[in-house]
Amino acid sequence: MLPYTTYTIPERSTDKTPAAGHWLHFVADQAFSTAELDLVKKIAAALKADFNQDTFSIISSQQGDRHIQEVTSATTKLIISFGILPDQMGLWIDLESPGIRYLESFTFILTLPIDALENNSAAKKELWKYMQMFMEMNKH
Repeated sequence: MLPYTTYTIPERSTDKTPAAGHWLHFVADQAFSTAELDLVKKIAAALKADFNQDTFSIISSQQGDRHIQEVTSATTKLIISFGILPDQMGLWIDLESPGIRYLESFTFILTLPIDALENNSAAKKELWKYMQMFMEMNKH
């Protein structure tokens, strides 16, 4: 017997960390409508991600004061934030307007809120450009 006592602490379902394999995270301030979910699924498909197995959605208003590091895992490669600034998630990076930042463990893309993105073709093209930059940097 080991000299240390080990305890199993169950996680509540709302506080569970994402399952391994979820490499694409979407951050929004509210749950996606049907049309918005369709757009998010198209974004995931363009990144060659299986929406049901490779993605994890984070609704920031439900996360409270939790930082993004608490819900990311070692498999996280890309976070796409729909209008939620990095500092609102505990990431201290300089990104006040739509853009892309390459961090040590993952890439962060900030775009417009999903409801504004839906009807803004220029913003969609800009997001696509950032997604292509990510894919170029992460070729296997």
